[in-house]
Amino acid sequence: MKFLTFIFSLLLTSQAFAHADHALGDGALHMLYHAVFWLLFAVVIVKAISYFKNKKSKTIKFKRKNSDC
Repeated sequence: MKFLTFIFSLLLTSQAFAHADHALGDGALHMLYHAVFWLLFAVVIVKAISYFKNKKSKTIKFKRKNSDC
């Protein structure tokens, strides 16, 4: 639970840091930053889902292999 809280706080603070100094302005560079940020966020989520699916399938295969003996 502490890990999930830590990840959640990182997500919120990274968005706050993006707006703290207004160096990016409200133009295209600001929108590009947001597009890159959310693209990376989506990539991390997809990789995490695939990692846990692979981990789960390996666990099931391992249990089946051991139960056949």
